[in-house]
Amino acid sequence: MTQTHKHPEHQTLPNNILLEKWADIGFHWQGEIAISEMPRLSEQTVGAGALSVVADLQKTDGVLWLNYTVTGAVDVGCQRCLEPMSFDLSGAYRLALLQSEDEIAKTDGEEFVLIDELGESARRLLPIKELLEDELMLALPLSPRHDDCDLLIESVGDEIEEEESENPFAALAALKGKFS
Repeated sequence: MTQTHKHPEHQTLPNNILLEKWADIGFHWQGEIAISEMPRLSEQTVGAGALSVVADLQKTDGVLWLNYTVTGAVDVGCQRCLEPMSFDLSGAYRLALLQSEDEIAKTDGEEFVLIDELGESARRLLPIKELLEDELMLALPLSPRHDDCDLLIESVGDEIEEEESENPFAALAALKGKFS
């Protein structure tokens, strides 16, 4: 079993961690993250709030895994009534961090990301907070709506009167009678 070293308590989750330092010894962080600390997630939500997060980085069977356990909800805007609605982001998020495509078979179909795709500096500085934000963004509903949302529609009148339209072929029928 790999021993995991804890990040100093009472500090915010760092934006980046030194991959060369933490990849072999493991990394653990636990605390609260304000939604405002994640700008892209903040743009998709309404109001403020915080999520409880446990982040672990550990190597298992030669694969580097980044695990997040999130507890909490965010408010998003209902696409029908535009009122805020709570959406629970609680769950476990697991992501394999791979050095090359040759390691994909070791993930057993779980989600993965190639470290080189994270940017030039990712082999040295792992963007741990940005990866968490990515996972949370993917968990948000594409078009959030209350289950019992009543779209407010004002009726213009009691009944909609249908206009009788002329038959577009009536002119052809009249011509047919003239030429036959």
